[in-house]
Amino acid sequence: MIGVIQMFKTVDEAIHFIESQRAKRSFEDFQKIIERYQIPIDLKNVIHVAGTNGKGSTVTFIKDLLMKQGYHVGTFTSPYIIKHHERISVDGKPISDDDLLRFINQLLPLIQQEHLSMFEIDTLIMLYYFNELDLDYHIIECGIGGLHDKTNVIKSNVAVITNIGYDHQFMLGDTLLEIAHHKVGIVKENVPLFTTEQNKEILSYFKDYCTKHQSTFYPLQVEKQYQYPYHLHFHQKEYVLHLPTYQVSNLTLALNVVDYLCDLNDEDIQMVIDDFKWPCRFERFGHLYLDGAHNISGMEALIQTIKERKLEDVGIVFSALMDKDCQKMLDMLKEFDVVIADFDDERSQGGHISYQKAIEIMKAKHQNIVVTGSLHFVSTVRKYVISA
Repeated sequence: MIGVIQMFKTVDEAIHFIESQRAKRSFEDFQKIIERYQIPIDLKNVIHVAGTNGKGSTVTFIKDLLMKQGYHVGTFTSPYIIKHHERISVDGKPISDDDLLRFINQLLPLIQQEHLSMFEIDTLIMLYYFNELDLDYHIIECGIGGLHDKTNVIKSNVAVITNIGYDHQFMLGDTLLEIAHHKVGIVKENVPLFTTEQNKEILSYFKDYCTKHQSTFYPLQVEKQYQYPYHLHFHQKEYVLHLPTYQVSNLTLALNVVDYLCDLNDEDIQMVIDDFKWPCRFERFGHLYLDGAHNISGMEALIQTIKERKLEDVGIVFSALMDKDCQKMLDMLKEFDVVIADFDDERSQGGHISYQKAIEIMKAKHQNIVVTGSLHFVSTVRKYVISA
């Protein structure tokens, strides 16, 4: 471990510093830093999760199912919804203020010497924190892509890809196969791959990749859902989901992954489904719904959920970040009354009206309001709604 320098006295100071670090470097350069400083990357039972949408929900389902079996589970996710700490959690509990402050101060010489970015800093803290603990499983979510994602320095036991859609094309490529190439890069030699992707061309690409890497390929079928509540069959039993339709796919993936890893008790499954909570995924506050759809496939799933729930008289409050295909998402929402809002983020490409004002306007016009367009935007609105 790097020598201790007590620079930050409070966790708020530390987090402000972490979130201000935006320097970028290549994956190869980050890997050299890992090797140079002998960062501990060998974690026990690592599940590495990539995909365009559904990563966070899939991680949560896997974590909840494993915890129901009595295991202790570490998770690394992004972005955060409520506070920075939740990116690094154990058994669903975010890293403590004391531990986060301790690690950032201990790692500060390395961080300053190498000019690490926020995601790289969080990755290092996660690796040191989890290595201190005797955890049974570790679920690591990719930030962007997979092949060149900074989390790909880890050695995994299982690879999981939720789906392939259009997002971050400026980094991953303009075609689905180019994007798939990045996502499947998390598959290591002899590491099985589970996916609920349904595109036949992409599945063929995944199969060939797994064959080359001597990895077992598990393409999973997802039951098509047309009526709420949804039903899922697993181990010849039926389970009911009072959740958005896209969670059928995420739960299918999680069930098969956990069933591969351990002796899954079927009696626990419905309880996990009923207790499932994932903020900003069609999360309801009275007649206000928050959904972090932030790309084309995410918006398709949101619109499908609105229709299958038979939600009437819907108004949309929308805001997105500058790296998103804002116009295409707005075109998809053309059947709804949409107001484009702004929020406090330098990356926002929102309109000229505050989200607070936009929500009040839509409440006066419509029975139900859906806030969407960006996870960052929706998490900001969530804090406002809860504090109101």
